[in-house]
Amino acid sequence: MGKTLPLLALLLAALPAARAAENDAAQTLDRLWKTSPFVLNGERAGLLKTIQGYSEKLPHESFKEYLAAGGQAAAGMEQGSPILYCYRRAFDRVVDEVGGTTAGRGTAVVWLLYNMGIVVKTPSGCFGVDINHRLAEKLEPLLDFLCVTHNHGDHKSVELMDAMRARGKPVLSNFYQKDDKHFSKEPADYTIGAFSIRTAIADHNEKLPRFITMFRVDCGADSGGFSLLHCGDSNFIPSQFGPVQGPVALLVLRYGAPEENRVLDAAPGGGGVRPVCAMLSHVIELRHDIHKSPRRRTLDYAMDNTSKMHCPQTILPFWGEKLIWRNGRLQ
Repeated sequence: MGKTLPLLALLLAALPAARAAENDAAQTLDRLWKTSPFVLNGERAGLLKTIQGYSEKLPHESFKEYLAAGGQAAAGMEQGSPILYCYRRAFDRVVDEVGGTTAGRGTAVVWLLYNMGIVVKTPSGCFGVDINHRLAEKLEPLLDFLCVTHNHGDHKSVELMDAMRARGKPVLSNFYQKDDKHFSKEPADYTIGAFSIRTAIADHNEKLPRFITMFRVDCGADSGGFSLLHCGDSNFIPSQFGPVQGPVALLVLRYGAPEENRVLDAAPGGGGVRPVCAMLSHVIELRHDIHKSPRRRTLDYAMDNTSKMHCPQTILPFWGEKLIWRNGRLQ
């Protein structure tokens, strides 16, 4: 008892601060989700800067401890850390909305989950790319297939991939050999229901050549002609984009570094990707160190880059936000 009481007193003393942190994060997310990713005005920029401040209070070691924690321990950490609250609540929002959304004919709905993870739903089906989250396995019942660009922890969930295979659902990758039908280290073409998929192989960096599979998914007529090109952690060498270049509805980039523009130019040897809309992502990846490489890219950095991309429309959505494709445009 002598040891228990001081610990209990310590936990009780911490509760008001934890609840205040949770309430602050909840208010920030509620306000952000009422703004539009297509309008980066002062209000939205200010809210993103607030979330950036949340991120900077969480060391990457603490995030890894959270990922390894059990349910009750993780819930306690979410209550005491605004950025972990955002991480969990955005996931819950995506799961609820994907499950409760029926995509009407001529539309496609896109959600940003976390990092570069997106979910796309059309009248014909639902798929994910680079889904990574502590609770990612819960998405399995909602997905018809899954694409994974490469074998790094912030772009995959082994639990989700295994759950998909247990239900006989395709997992497309260059490393997950449990689905040998959809495993390829070379450019490939696939057809899954109404979805036509083309891939290209790209370098991640000089130390990891041909490490990334980029996925171009054409979603069929009932989606209103929606198409997606997800670059993963490509090094954006134009010649490597040949199999997936051309017009595309949504291009998923990283955080808008200058080299990303190379694939938006009609460069000799390929790389001429012509998106209706480009989306920046891969910011405040919480596994990454704030100061050391691989560095945690900031929302400020990505916001500054939205106006520098060679695309008519470049946006920076945040976790849990939804985009709708209708009548040839995203909104």
